[in-house]
Order: sequence, then structure tokens, then C-alpha cells
Amino acid sequence: MNEKKQADHQKELEEKSNTIEEGKKYSDILSRVVHDGEEMFKIKNKAIFLSALIAGLEIGFSYFMICTLHYLLIGSFEESAIFKMFALVYPVGFILVVLGKSALFTEQTSLLALPVLNGQRSVLEMFRIWFLVIAGNILGGIAFTFFIGAIAPELGLFDTNTMVAVGEHVLHYKTWVLFVSAITAGWLMGLLTWLISSTIDSFTRLAIIILITGVIGFGGFHHSIVGNIEAFGAFLHSDTVSLWDYLSFLLLALVGNAIGGAIVVGLFKYRIFESNYADKT
Repeated sequence: MNEKKQADHQKELEEKSNTIEEGKKYSDILSRVVHDGEEMFKIKNKAIFLSALIAGLEIGFSYFMICTLHYLLIGSFEESAIFKMFALVYPVGFILVVLGKSALFTEQTSLLALPVLNGQRSVLEMFRIWFLVIAGNILGGIAFTFFIGAIAPELGLFDTNTMVAVGEHVLHYKTWVLFVSAITAGWLMGLLTWLISSTIDSFTRLAIIILITGVIGFGGFHHSIVGNIEAFGAFLHSDTVSLWDYLSFLLLALVGNAIGGAIVVGLFKYRIFESNYADKT
């Protein structure tokens, strides 16, 4: 009987020890993400905007790759299959942006939400940075659209018909589908931020970026910043895509991405730690 009690007691101690250890690992990741988010609040407005502008340009290389792939494969494969193949090249721009430390909105949503949840920053401060990052990302993306739209046909990479086909593919969905899809993309990008903070190994980080953004590309989930370029390209060269189509898409995608990153990942991850680990560690 005593042996059974000792065994049960030992098991309880081991379970408690495992919980504490798990909590410490979780806390380490959370601390790194909160620290990275806090560092963003310390950067000057001009520097944030310029970093976001660069990110908007760099993310355009994902758009460049998917348009080129579409142009090369159309006629050889069903278009629906080509859209799935976007997963192979979609990560390119994200690799440039994330590893290059440029300010991308969907990467910043959960990152900036955590210092607010931790009581270090206010919601208004978070919205200020969101606004600067969104503005820079969108303007950078628009500039890239004009640039690649002018040079790609001259280099035989793709034509304006490709830009229209890619853009219409992301636009022609029911409002609720687009919105939920954007939440999913924001959720995945929030997980990307969380997972990258869990490791310092460059190869692992690269693999995480390819995995997460590849899923977004394969699923056709609506990423507001890449989607901004896709939709704007269609607006420029299509008679059937209006300014309202472009702007309404952009608004839905931005709000959906923000919910997916800040709430589904940022809030839930923080509450999980607060409710399950904080008191035990």
C-alpha cells in the first residue's frame, strides 16, 4: 500500500515537473515574441513606414513568381491545378521579407498585439503602427505592380492577361468566404511569427516560412499584402474589375488578417499561457 502511495506521489511530482518545464518553454517563446513586439514600438514612425514600404516591394516577388508560373503553364495544365502549384513559388517574397526583417502587416499583427495584452502598450499605440505598416505595404505593392506590369511583358515573363487572371482569381468570391479565408491567412501568419520565435536556427526558420506560406498559397487563402498587388494588377488591366472591387477586397482582407493574427493567435496564445501555465511556473 505504501509502495502504491509512493508511486502515485512520484507520478504526481513528475507530472508537475513536466508541466512546469512545458510552461517554461512556452514562457520563453512568449517572452521572445513580446520582446520583439515591444522593440517595434520603439522604432521611429519614419523608419517603420520605410521598412513597410520595402516589404511591400519585396513581397511583390511572390506575385512575380506566381504570374510567371501561370503564364508558363497555362494551356499545359488545368488552371485550377496551376493555382495549386502557386504553393511552390508563393514563399519567395515572404522569405525576402521575413528573413530580411522588413515590416509586413500580417507578420506584425500578433507580434504587436502581445505587448498590448501584456499591459506594456495601449491599443492606440498598436493601431498607430498598424496604420504605418499597412500604408507602407500597400504603397510598396502598388509601386511594384506598376514596375512589374511594365517590364514583365518586355522580358517575355508574362502579360497583362496573366495579371488579370491572377487578380480575378482572388477577387471573385462571396464576401463571407473571402473574409473567413483572410482570417485563416492571418491565423497562419500569426503562427509563422510564433514558430519563428521558437528557434534561432536559420535553416529551420526558412523551412517554417516555406511550410506556412506554401499552405497559404496552396489553399488560396487571402493574404492582404500579396492580395493587394494581385487585385490592383487586375484593376489596372481589366474592364470588369472596378475600384470598388479592389478597395472592398483590400478592406475585407486587412480586417480578416488582423483578426486571424491578433485574436486567433495573439490573444489565444496569451490566454493559454495565462490560464494554464502562469500559476504553475
